[in-house]
Amino acid sequence: MGNEPEMSWDVGLADEERKDLENLIEAFQADRSSTSPQDKPEELQKQMTAMKEKMTLMSAMLLDLDKKTRSLYEVLRLFHKKTEVMNQRISDVVKLVNIREKQ
Repeated sequence: MGNEPEMSWDVGLADEERKDLENLIEAFQADRSSTSPQDKPEELQKQMTAMKEKMTLMSAMLLDLDKKTRSLYEVLRLFHKKTEVMNQRISDVVKLVNIREKQ
């Protein structure tokens, strides 16, 4: 994993969330590279347990990000709907002004 390019995490995560995610990924990669075929079953079980805990943490982070994304989508959807209603009202006012000017 030493020859992999650096990636920029620009997905709207807070600095603390980004650091946690980077630490989990680094720990996951370190655990993955430390596995050898000569490991004892007990050692493999410990590694599997550690991986399960890390995957649980990553899943929780993903679900939290999903909730934030859903909230953002809903805000944007409502803002767009409001904009459409306001544009329609402005158009109606312009039509009324034009009708009165013709009279």
